[in-house]
Amino acid sequence: MEIMNSSGHLPRSASAASPLARGRPRGRPRKQSVTALADLPVEKERAAVGTLTRTKSLLLAALRVWELKQRGLG
Repeated sequence: MEIMNSSGHLPRSASAASPLARGRPRGRPRKQSVTALADLPVEKERAAVGTLTRTKSLLLAALRVWELKQRGLG
């Protein structure tokens, strides 16, 4: 027989309190190769708004997006 607490309910176990915190993660694990992680660009500190450097970086980013769309990758 279970002992009830002062509120008249059964005490919750640790596994019932946080069911996602125990065991392995659900779902299929993702594969990440070392080369894919090395190819990711490193985000630098952004230039201040209104500067020529920021305008240039935004134009270059827009050009990269346009080039990807022309290749059919975007």
